[in-house]
Amino acid sequence: MWLYFSLCYSQGKNRSCRLYSNELEHLMEVLNYFASSGCRLLSAFLVDNEGKRTDLPLAAFDGLPLTSGMHGLEREYQRALITPFCE
Repeated sequence: MWLYFSLCYSQGKNRSCRLYSNELEHLMEVLNYFASSGCRLLSAFLVDNEGKRTDLPLAAFDGLPLTSGMHGLEREYQRALITPFCE
């Protein structure tokens, strides 16, 4: 999937970028990297292989790592899929 984003460097210069990865976590970490380095994110969205666009909430990218939280959420989701509603 493609990540498109624009940012403003601390010197005031704007830049637009795009990046491809099969791993959503990697793309999210890129945004967090720029947020932690003093850049201000102006926009960010994903485009999947079918061409569907998903706008990303900029406030979610505060420079803190996301990967461990995303893996925990995935585990909880998988557990919920196999747990019966009524026993």
